[in-house]
Amino acid sequence: MTAVRYFRHLILGLLLIAATSSVLLFSDWSQRRSGDTKIPRIAVLQHASQAALDDGVSGMIDELAAQGFIDGKTAVIQKFNAQNDLTTANSIAKQVVSGDFDLILTSSTLSMQTVANANKNRGVKHVFGIVADPLHAGVGINPENGADHPPYMTGIGSLISVERVLQQAKELYPGLSKIGLAWNAGESNSLTYTKATRAACMKLGLTLLEANVESTSAVSEAANSLVSRGADALLLTGDVTVLVASDAVAAAAKRGHIPAFSVIPPNVKKGMLFDIGANFYEVGRQIGDLAAKVLRGTNPKDVPVVNSVPEKIAINTTALAGLKAPWKLPESFLARAALLIDEAGIHDKAAPVQSTRNYKIGIVYFAPEEGADTALRGLADGLKSQGLEEGKNLQVLRSHAQGEIANIPALLQNYDSQDVDLIVTLTTPCLTGACSVVKKKNVVFHYVYDPIAAGAGKSREDHLPNITGVGSFPPVNDTVTTIQQLVPGVKKVGTLYNSSEANSRKVMSVAREAFLKAGIQLEEVTVTSSSEVLQAAQTLQSRGIQAMWVTGDNTALQGFTAIGKAARDAKLPLIINDPEFTGKGAAVAVGLGWYESGLAAGKIAGRVLHGEKPAAIPFEEVAVQQLVINDDAVARLNLRVPPAMSQKATHVKDTK
Repeated sequence: MTAVRYFRHLILGLLLIAATSSVLLFSDWSQRRSGDTKIPRIAVLQHASQAALDDGVSGMIDELAAQGFIDGKTAVIQKFNAQNDLTTANSIAKQVVSGDFDLILTSSTLSMQTVANANKNRGVKHVFGIVADPLHAGVGINPENGADHPPYMTGIGSLISVERVLQQAKELYPGLSKIGLAWNAGESNSLTYTKATRAACMKLGLTLLEANVESTSAVSEAANSLVSRGADALLLTGDVTVLVASDAVAAAAKRGHIPAFSVIPPNVKKGMLFDIGANFYEVGRQIGDLAAKVLRGTNPKDVPVVNSVPEKIAINTTALAGLKAPWKLPESFLARAALLIDEAGIHDKAAPVQSTRNYKIGIVYFAPEEGADTALRGLADGLKSQGLEEGKNLQVLRSHAQGEIANIPALLQNYDSQDVDLIVTLTTPCLTGACSVVKKKNVVFHYVYDPIAAGAGKSREDHLPNITGVGSFPPVNDTVTTIQQLVPGVKKVGTLYNSSEANSRKVMSVAREAFLKAGIQLEEVTVTSSSEVLQAAQTLQSRGIQAMWVTGDNTALQGFTAIGKAARDAKLPLIINDPEFTGKGAAVAVGLGWYESGLAAGKIAGRVLHGEKPAAIPFEEVAVQQLVINDDAVARLNLRVPPAMSQKATHVKDTK
């Protein structure tokens, strides 16, 4: 036997031993159970030991602990790692699914797929994350609708924009022409990223050189071949096979005197020039929060699969050494890095900061209402996750404009001149006001549809230097589809809104096109104050509409009781985008979970209070879709709700 064959057999034997050990470990697991059956049992699977997956798992477990599910005390958490071997992964998945676990958490596309395949006939609750494109991963999720998925499974995708990464690379080196990409066609996540890379290269005028790999051991040879073919830089996407060998990609680039960059932080630690991707620890925290909800009784079938990319930029300035082309890292780019490696060492801005002082924030919102209350609860929990809690080390001042846009500037000016450390705004009118009025303080916004339309910046990255936050655009196209399902053959729908609100103008511009495409005439009536809402609703009824639709217009929401009454009196189905208002006369809400938006904003607010500059924090987009049906309104109107819609919806009754 040759030495090569000997080592090949040796490695295979070790893998088989690892797989068998995992099975034996699992088989023994049921014999080592605690006698307390009330303690939830959680399995956590990841496909390989890789920084992004490790960070995701750490985030999951930390958030579970923060939510009261502490390993060894109030929960039993068992971790499994397939060590990048698919045979081992399938074996672990089958054993975990057949075991006595209350919930399975997975980190990576391959782990999600192996568990999903093993779980088809078992139906064990499964929450997944650190996945690029779950909708096209072949696990039973409708690619057109993230709310349509197996009833026992839900999770979070984190598909990162390759185009944005390549655009940044061209800004660092305008002469960039050829990009080298090694990828494994056997990974669905890698195929998604490769298709996106091809499209982005075509759009940006770049030539894409590709090299296929089937195993991690082939990555070095593939990367070297790309260098020899004339690549100006090597790109690493969310391919687990290649990620495990990211140091080989960086080494090949260094030998060719070209840079490598990735969409998966923190590969700069392996020698990449920069990474622009998701903060996978924060994604893990979001997954842990979702897992805690499922453990407390939330049905996975009621939770749509969404995409969440809390951005993280990492830069390694030492990777500039020896490059044959003039790549440059401008100060504006360096300032946005959460992780920076230079000659002096590693500087991690995202490292947790312990609060050693007391802080004061001022909150400005349009008016008290259910959606704002939900967003504020999320904000408080997000701040708490950053070590900031009201009554302990945080003082919170609250002011609202009593539903009048004219009152907003004075409230903002008041906080801008006080000794608050941060101003937090809810609603688009308050954000628009802050863009004009606030000159001294930093601002974090949420409960906002479109911050760009509100005047906060030109893009998610290029925005006013003292303002950052979270936007959440409503599901307009899904709303139109829902109306068509509830009112077959619908031809005319009415809506009312305040044209002075930037959020409403933006939504209406999108809605007009969506309704037109669906062959539905959209009747519009504008209002300037909540006192005009009832008359506007009655005007719409006189125009022969077959349904009413109200989006998150702040003025309309203040007069929502009148809208609900008008719709009820006219026996018209009312469809809305704010789930909290469904019990007030609406038939169905196709909207957003404002708690999640507030939670994300609270975490950003904590980062700003701990010293990060808003200018270096891109706007986040958090839009967790919810479907809510008012059974009383549906029965009253004799609406026929499709079974699939009813099954995936949350059901409520009229508010008494």
